Amino acid sequence: MVTRDEFWEVTSTSRIKAEYMADDKLKYLQSATPETLRRIFHEYRFFIKYYINDLGILLYKVPFGGFKCLVADIAAEELGETPDKTHLQLWDNFLVSLGVDNKKLEQSSHPENIELLEGLSDLMMSESYMYGIGLRGMGGECLCQVYLTAAHKHLVQNPYVQANKTKIDWLFWDIHIGEVDIHHGEMVRDAIDKIIVDDPSLVPSLALGYNKGKEVWDKFWGNLYRKSDYREVAIS
Repeated sequence: MVTRDEFWEVTSTSRIKAEYMADDKLKYLQSATPETLRRIFHEYRFFIKYYINDLGILLYKVPFGGFKCLVADIAAEELGETPDKTHLQLWDNFLVSLGVDNKKLEQSSHPENIELLEGLSDLMMSESYMYGIGLRGMGGECLCQVYLTAAHKHLVQNPYVQANKTKIDWLFWDIHIGEVDIHHGEMVRDAIDKIIVDDPSLVPSLALGYNKGKEVWDKFWGNLYRKSDYREVAIS
């Protein structure tokens, strides 16, 4: 059986590896064409959309207590106070300012990725709440922050972005890049740790969910690269 210490050791190693790989792979954004930038970031919107919905499932399934309150806070932040302030809408604002056609925002070019995301939602419903925490709390929330940080680092160096940076809506990035989002991830980790300290028998389900979330994350980004003009197709 996977122990608490073993689980955190694995996730720490995975995060370090993800930071290295994300920085290496996303260097491509520095020289990507405007159209490729639009395609890649447009498809990422579906990850955001499904993630918000899956938080609702997790909120429903998690027992009453501190972690349920934390999930509620995260979901409330993602949804914003009004429809125009949801994080999905903020991402769409960024996309449109980047040149994505507003009328095509709901049209994915990657049916295989929609299938992956639908699969995550199915698992959120069918598996235990602890599996769901690993799947979306760790596999989604924590890895997402790593990739967004690396993406922003390289995106802002792109010549097209440099030439149009005052026209681009950066609010989503302002919210998700920096110490606030890092602290957010630390809060999630601390809350999860409290659960497994109280009940170590939950660790195996948590680990299974985390591993599945990471697997889907890698496939999701691998599909984006394969259908762009990026030449290295594998990210894992």
